[in-house]
Amino acid sequence: MKLSLVVLTLISVAAQALALVARENLPKPQNDPFYQPPDGWESKKVGTILRSRKVNINTLVKDNLKEAWQLLYRTTYRSDDEPTTTVTTIMVPHNAQNDSLVMFGDFEDAGAPQCAPSYTWRAGLTSDVSSIFNVGIAMLYLQEGYIVTMPDKEGNKGAFGSGHVEGRQSLDGIRATLAFDKIGLNKNARVVGHGYSGGGIQCGWTAALKKSYAPEINSVGWYTGGTPSNLTALVERINGGPFAGYVAGGLGGVISTYPDVKAYTDKVFTKQAQKDLEFPQKHCQFEVVLRFPFKNFYDKSFSTVGKRFLYEPVVQKALNELTMGTNPEFTPDTPVLMAHGISDEIAPYEAAHKTYESWCKNGADVEFLSFVNPVSAHGVTTVTSSVPGFLWNRDRLQGKPVQNGCREIKNHDAGINSNALGEDFESALGLLKGLLGDKIGPNDEYLKDALHK
Repeated sequence: MKLSLVVLTLISVAAQALALVARENLPKPQNDPFYQPPDGWESKKVGTILRSRKVNINTLVKDNLKEAWQLLYRTTYRSDDEPTTTVTTIMVPHNAQNDSLVMFGDFEDAGAPQCAPSYTWRAGLTSDVSSIFNVGIAMLYLQEGYIVTMPDKEGNKGAFGSGHVEGRQSLDGIRATLAFDKIGLNKNARVVGHGYSGGGIQCGWTAALKKSYAPEINSVGWYTGGTPSNLTALVERINGGPFAGYVAGGLGGVISTYPDVKAYTDKVFTKQAQKDLEFPQKHCQFEVVLRFPFKNFYDKSFSTVGKRFLYEPVVQKALNELTMGTNPEFTPDTPVLMAHGISDEIAPYEAAHKTYESWCKNGADVEFLSFVNPVSAHGVTTVTSSVPGFLWNRDRLQGKPVQNGCREIKNHDAGINSNALGEDFESALGLLKGLLGDKIGPNDEYLKDALHK
């Protein structure tokens, strides 16, 4: 049975059923008092929990987790003197393992507050179909009994693509989760991260910043797939193409967190450009992509200096800082699995491989998994790389050693045999169980047995 076919079929059925999914009457984050920190929060240490609440997770259906929580916590933007707050969502499956934690990087890929996972995973029916894929991937870990924490890594500025912000806010989300005493999690639990695409930016920078920013975290592995590790290369690849909308989202995220870049772009971007950049701050990924297909952001209607804005020194300084592997100080000290399709039409394969080479040169332990089938585009590899990423992280959580140094692996398949997951767990059935509202977690074999009969 090909997992990719099963997953895509389930997604198709689920998408048709979205209109039947009940949405809680939720206020958007900007109108929800929970997101507003109490007085004096600025003086707290990073990772400090400021508020907590129990929540219901409503993705495609109301998922039957043991429990779910949200934490508002103190964190920062790019530097220690830029205090802010954000939220992480914790999902606890039935029969959870208390010695392991998974940080999941949701690829929200837009800056609007209502696109953050703390809202979309509770709201159920959403306008952003990416949440369906995110649910399927996270279900792999939940069905295996792992507690999952999912930080709103873009924070209050909608900092999509601003890697130092995403990494810091993710690490502080892990800190807050480990400190939360109501879920029975070991304070020294093994930690792994899983992120693809925009989630790959998050997970890659979390891995890169962990040594200098949060060395006390007991991380044992990071999976980052389809990673846009070089934003200059990303813009060059997608500008003028069907996915050009990500340019608007990424530019907005960088401008919101680099004041010197904002000062420059305020001078050279047109009024139309300002309107274009506001759109991803108010809408989610799917709407943004549909708004800007084939748009040329180098056109004089957007930038009075045309393409030159991208290579202005002040812009390049920021983009160089946001390129994984350029600064040896930010080299992962925990093993990393990178995965990428050679036909990725969004995140350039060559740029990701260069990050791999740089990290290896600086002493990291990295495996680079290339999907070399010609159909291995960005969306396809979202599905095909999810199981290898899960299995690799599971090995790390189980204490299995990883080969020191670096190595490259080639995968020629366009699909995945679900039998690779073993007799005890099949990801396709795990996803189906979650979609049907069965209890999420290990040791519940009723549905699996029924489907095998």
